[in-house]
Amino acid sequence: MSLKRRRWLLWLAALGLLAGWSLTWALDSPLRPVLAERDDIRTAAVHVSGTACGQFSEGSGFMVEPGLVLTNAHVVAGVEQITVSAADGRSEIGRLVGFDPGRDIAALSVSEWAVAPVALAPVGARAADVGDAATVDRGDGLEFVPFEVTRRILATGRDFYARESEDRRVLEIRSPLAAGDSGAALVNADGEVVGMVFAVARGQPGEGYALDSSEIAAFWNEIDRTPLPTPPCRTR
Repeated sequence: MSLKRRRWLLWLAALGLLAGWSLTWALDSPLRPVLAERDDIRTAAVHVSGTACGQFSEGSGFMVEPGLVLTNAHVVAGVEQITVSAADGRSEIGRLVGFDPGRDIAALSVSEWAVAPVALAPVGARAADVGDAATVDRGDGLEFVPFEVTRRILATGRDFYARESEDRRVLEIRSPLAAGDSGAALVNADGEVVGMVFAVARGQPGEGYALDSSEIAAFWNEIDRTPLPTPPCRTR
């Protein structure tokens, strides 16, 4: 085989591989990370953990203003000493300053770490919007888990203490989330928070639910950073 023909065949093989890769990327795009490294969420995302009624509880969270972290209420319910850890390994004890079991959201006060908070999106997410859930794991650190919004719903139900009934705006999402990802910020391609993960669908892998950004904003406006007593452990 001549050298010229061999080069031609190598070019054809390379083009074939490139075409196959491009097609795979296009088909899988809703399940691939879309965030750029410059986004504030890379430093604003945190891990939240503690012991509640003899059981270890953990989840993710994110800083929305200097010294103020948001996470799920069920992650910190019953926790006497809440540990907030940054993706770079820093950690400290967080003080509970906001708690809403109906929305399933809580606020923690920490020292003003020298990081840029992440911003809430000015417009809510819609069906087919994509982005990433910024999860922080004790062992793996910061990870971006891709998501796609399947629909927006107004959910009616009791809080996790099975007491008061409340309506809340929720995003149903398609995402390979796992237990322990509660409290993770859903971030769009502009680096803005459009929701907060609070549950993974039981028996339906790849489906989950998140609190809409409008509910996050409403809760944020209600708190005043006054320390709160430890709330009861969640209803099992």
